[in-house]
Amino acid sequence: MRALVAALPPFARTPAFAQLARYGIAGLGVTALSTAVYSAAAVLAGVAPMLANVCGYGVGLVAGYLVHSRWSFAARREEEAAMVVRFVGATLCGFALNSFWVWLLTGPMHLPPLAPVPAMVGVTPLLSFLVNRYWVFRVA
Repeated sequence: MRALVAALPPFARTPAFAQLARYGIAGLGVTALSTAVYSAAAVLAGVAPMLANVCGYGVGLVAGYLVHSRWSFAARREEEAAMVVRFVGATLCGFALNSFWVWLLTGPMHLPPLAPVPAMVGVTPLLSFLVNRYWVFRVA
C-alpha cells in the first residue's frame, strides 16, 4: 500500500485531495440517492418536475449532512449547530442551482424530465464541494 501511495503525484498525497476523494465518493452516493428520488417521482409517479426536485433534494439534504460532516470533512462536533445552519444554507444554494437546471431544461427548452440530471450530477456537486470545504466545515 505504501508503494501505491508513493507512486501518486504529490498533489494526490495532500489532505485536501484525500478530502476531495472522500467528498466525491460520498457525494456520488448522495447524488445518486437524490437523483433516484427525483427520477422516480418525476417519471414513475408523474410528479411535476419541480416538486420531484424538492423531494430529491430533501432526501439529499439529510443524507448529505450525515455523510459529509461525519466522513468527508470529519468536522468537529462541538460546532455542530453552526455547521447545520451553514450546511442548510449551502444546500439551499445547490437546490436553487438544481431548480434552475430543472426549470430551464424542462420549461423553456421543453426537454424531458431527465434532461437536468447531467447538470445535477456534474456541475452542482463541484460547486457544492467548494462551499462545503471553505464555508460550511471551514477547512483551511
